[in-house]
Amino acid sequence: MNKPDNTVIIGKTGSGKTVRALNLIADRDRVIIFDTLGHDYTDGVVFYDLAALKTFWATVYRGSFRLIYRPLQEQPEFEEICELAYKCGDLTLVAEELDIFAQPQRMTLAFQQMIKRGRHKDIRFIGITQRPFGIDRTITSQANHIFIFKTDEPRDVKYLCELLGDDIKEMLEGLEPYEYIECSDTGERRIGKDEVK
Repeated sequence: MNKPDNTVIIGKTGSGKTVRALNLIADRDRVIIFDTLGHDYTDGVVFYDLAALKTFWATVYRGSFRLIYRPLQEQPEFEEICELAYKCGDLTLVAEELDIFAQPQRMTLAFQQMIKRGRHKDIRFIGITQRPFGIDRTITSQANHIFIFKTDEPRDVKYLCELLGDDIKEMLEGLEPYEYIECSDTGERRIGKDEVK
């Protein structure tokens, strides 16, 4: 098992965020994906109803699974998914569009618990957002890795400079599609690029 951690992926639409997430979970055998847009993930059992997902999960949670949930009500349903993930442990939870349900001062208790204590239950969290300015700082403060794709919204660039240093702005300007800056909690930075299959 790989070390449990929290990862944040940031970037504009079409910059490569989802491809990065798919590469990060490619070798995981216990995954649940909270796919808010409903079209980014197809490799797994897809659910549109939370009750149906819970029923199915009860039969597979001890083994391997790849579940994709496409919510109608992001905020309350994400709370329930976080509760299930925390009880289960030993899994990877991917959440698209973090800024919808993880705004500053509005994170649910179940999400806070998972972000702050999930690693003790072998939970890896991967959160994806276009707008880092719009997410609660708990998420980035607890992140072991941040992947930044092309982004040029002024408030987001300013936030990233405050978080990671002013030199990040120049690095951002040179990014091509599917190219990212990887920042780790050790202070290391590197440029990477995903191959599109």
